[in-house]
Amino acid sequence: AIGNAFAVLSNPEKRLRYDEFGSDQEHVSAGQARHYDYYTEFEADITPEEIFNVFFGGHFPTGNIHMFSNVARDAPYYPRRHRNERAWTREQEEEEIRPQNSYSAFIQLMPVFIIIIVSVITQLMATNPPYSLFYKASIGHVVSRETENLQVPYYVDKNFEKNYQGAELQELEKTVEKDYIDYIQTSCWKEKQQKSDLSNLAKLYRDERLKQKAESLKLEHCEKLSSLIGMHKGG
Repeated sequence: AIGNAFAVLSNPEKRLRYDEFGSDQEHVSAGQARHYDYYTEFEADITPEEIFNVFFGGHFPTGNIHMFSNVARDAPYYPRRHRNERAWTREQEEEEIRPQNSYSAFIQLMPVFIIIIVSVITQLMATNPPYSLFYKASIGHVVSRETENLQVPYYVDKNFEKNYQGAELQELEKTVEKDYIDYIQTSCWKEKQQKSDLSNLAKLYRDERLKQKAESLKLEHCEKLSSLIGMHKGG
């Protein structure tokens, strides 16, 4: 009702008609012309909240006021959704979508979580090797030993002798010797490669100093490998 009154009173022409005809229902009789109810003829698309803002908020409605004429009495009325209602509906839709987005993100990250969990479990279940070719205090390999066959040095922890004796100790020392020979072979190859590179550089730049350095470079691991091979053949 407030919106309709504002629509009529805010328009001088419609206000004049309203003053002339009033808000009575249309009168239809024989020999008389049909009069329209100008009050309901000009309805404004304005909400009570916007009218309240006009008088108490210090500003006019942001939207334009539309005047409608020749509106049928029985025509359905579709109330305009207020901006607060639209915002509430949008927030409700976002709240409905947010759980779906969270679930999709969780599904996408599931393989990463599985990899992390498996990695942690593997590390917890992994045990330290029973020996090491080098001194490693971090894992307790501080006790020095030598293999019985090739006298290869290796390091074990303090409880090694309790766990490895007899045939088990012999099998373990065979593994130690194999690992040691592999290490010596790799180191020998690196030494030969380094000496060859120095010799090539000395020839390329005709540098006598590099040539002397290449010639004086000792192949210590290669010598150890030759010694192990001789011991193995002699045994």
